[in-house]
Amino acid sequence: MRKLFILSIFIAFVLPAFAQELNCTVLINAPKNQNVDPQVFKNLEQAMMEFMNGRKWTSDNFKDAERIKCSISLNITDIPTEGEYRGTAIIQSQRPVYNSNYNSLLTNFQDKSFDFSYADLQSLDYNDNGYTTELTSLLAYYAYVILGYDYESFSKEGGTTYFQKGQTVASNVPPSEKSKYKGWSQFDAGGLVSGGTVNRFVLTDNWLNPRYKDFRAAFFTYHFNGLDRMYTDASQARSAITTALTLMQNVNADNPSLLILRNFFIAKNSELINLYSKSDMSERSIIVQLLSQLDPINGDKYKQIGKNQ
Repeated sequence: MRKLFILSIFIAFVLPAFAQELNCTVLINAPKNQNVDPQVFKNLEQAMMEFMNGRKWTSDNFKDAERIKCSISLNITDIPTEGEYRGTAIIQSQRPVYNSNYNSLLTNFQDKSFDFSYADLQSLDYNDNGYTTELTSLLAYYAYVILGYDYESFSKEGGTTYFQKGQTVASNVPPSEKSKYKGWSQFDAGGLVSGGTVNRFVLTDNWLNPRYKDFRAAFFTYHFNGLDRMYTDASQARSAITTALTLMQNVNADNPSLLILRNFFIAKNSELINLYSKSDMSERSIIVQLLSQLDPINGDKYKQIGKNQ
């Protein structure tokens, strides 16, 4: 018995502890003039965090330090009837850059149709094989998309499994619910970039469409051969990032409103300015022109690259 006890102590303190994949924070902003107890939203925040963080989403083992940092900022815009909520949400996630203290923003989605029903202290049940509630479908969808982006940044087409799972979540929403809750159908708003909003069906469909495989290759190169090499050789790392952006330009030429491409620059425009502001002037002039073609919405911002010393 003593040996067994000592062995259990050894396992607890020596072997690594594994955790769930996500480290998600949730913040809800709700109107104060509604006839809803504010505690309802506190309970909802907690329930959403427990749903995202307490569930095992993959078959892989994550150490606590490896959990993916992400957040959901939900703004409740209307409560048409008791228990029915309409809102917008910003979903962000980040990944660490090798050999640094820097975290790179991977996702920065604005979902303008984050609508759902919820009763206080309701159990958030979910099943991958079917539709349970709108809220859990929304949360599961973004959990899989966050995982897809993260895995995609570390291995070539590594996010495929999770984009497929996200697409399954979208497909499992019944037609009657799709007509009530927008964002699941390819014909809903957000299929093309519009103020940063996102159509859930189109987002995962973009990732899985073979036509856009060059974007996937560029996304991997940007992170794994670019950002993760900045510590060892900044010039070579920027060269890899330029190669990735040039590959994206090939996709952009035929698909200038492609959702995954537009959302890439929503997340990365500030990072790109910082990266290239440290390059030599000849490289800056080339990259400013390339970035302005790829992301004309932020064209004026990219001009800072040529001015920074």
